Amino acid sequence: MGKRGAKPQGKVKIRWSPKFAYAIGLLTTDGNLSKDGRHITLVSNDLEQLINFRNCLGINNKITRHNAGSSRIQKGKRIQLGDVLFYDFLLEIGLTPNKSKTLGKIQIPDKYFFDFLRGHFDGDGTFYSYWLEIELYVLYGICFCEQETYRLAT
Repeated sequence: MGKRGAKPQGKVKIRWSPKFAYAIGLLTTDGNLSKDGRHITLVSNDLEQLINFRNCLGINNKITRHNAGSSRIQKGKRIQLGDVLFYDFLLEIGLTPNKSKTLGKIQIPDKYFFDFLRGHFDGDGTFYSYWLEIELYVLYGICFCEQETYRLAT
């Protein structure tokens, strides 16, 4: 006897591209894989970021308000999708539920690494650089912060 239930639909087209890698970068920082093996959620205060995520994955899911924990205070917005095939793909490349405690190496094709990194920075990272001239040396600094404090001007 085979498995019960409907065949997974595969709402997300799993094919590496710059947009797909960008979306994976966002999920790596601000995403959540539920423990049910099906649902993927991205939370952000930036509506444009959620719209970009939706467009990058070619999905049409609603963006809704998100309340954190038991608080009734609106904490931001979220997009959630249920896709077993995409969920399994995310596990294969290294994402995990409860990723803040278990995240290791994420398998990203070299060709798309910088697109992934851009999504990663847009999600959680703050990137700023500066030049500091000391005698004959020029230093270049990069800072990654857990909470977004500054935004890049584009």
